[in-house]
Amino acid sequence: MRVSAFFVALPIMAVIASVAPASAYVVCNSNGDCWKTGSKSLDWSGVILKYHDDEWWDANKSDAQYRFHEADGDHQWSRGYWRKGKWVLVD
Repeated sequence: MRVSAFFVALPIMAVIASVAPASAYVVCNSNGDCWKTGSKSLDWSGVILKYHDDEWWDANKSDAQYRFHEADGDHQWSRGYWRKGKWVLVD
């Protein structure tokens, strides 16, 4: 009986995990480019970043002074950053 309850709960847990946010922070640079990140320890020489909590993204999405960039396979927060609307890859 416990095994069958586990298999019933498994798809529910998978759905919950898939809608949970993958990041914990929003980072913005001095040009107003903002993107989601999983770390507050991004450090690239000459790049000034300001961190916000994840809720900040939704609260400021309509603010014209920011450009919000969604994550995708070509823009991994740990491998680069946005500058003036363009992705800068860091090796």
